[in-house]
Amino acid sequence: MRLEKVAQEFGDNVEIEWKAFLLRPQPEERPMDKFTRYTESWKRCAEAEPEATFNTWSGEHEPPSFSLPPAMAGKAAQTFGEEAYNRFHWRMLESYFTENRTISDIEVILDVANQCDIDVEEFRQIMGDKAQDFATEVIADHNAAVEAGITGVPAVVVNHEFPFTGAQDTEFYRRIVENAIKLATAESE
Repeated sequence: MRLEKVAQEFGDNVEIEWKAFLLRPQPEERPMDKFTRYTESWKRCAEAEPEATFNTWSGEHEPPSFSLPPAMAGKAAQTFGEEAYNRFHWRMLESYFTENRTISDIEVILDVANQCDIDVEEFRQIMGDKAQDFATEVIADHNAAVEAGITGVPAVVVNHEFPFTGAQDTEFYRRIVENAIKLATAESE
């Protein structure tokens, strides 16, 4: 949300390109009590980002066990255009952090697609037909991030060179964009 605000402020000088990063590259079951304790750390995120809602895991749904399915779903959502992808992306985050839904479950993914006005049957078909392509893209995104020194999310890379890991405040993002614009202007002169 913060980065999007800064992007709006700077208009065409900023382009946001979302990439996949696999926090759970392999399926792994996580005990509910341990996962719930982990999600208590989200309270810090809620304090830092008042426009977003982060809820400690309720226990109603199993924790997501694998990052690949929702990341592949994001690639599938991109095939419906930027606006559809943005709706899907933010709705998946809300499903996970606010509603505590198992976003690695295909039925949850399809429900989110439906809520975002994406044709569910077409989405399911694309997910099936292009599963290997999407998996390859996601793994390539992940490997490129690791090669760039990124070890977690969120991470922001400016001009394909400067990675910043961890949630930052709006003013931080504003400063790095201003500096990147100044640097680009100086290099073009």
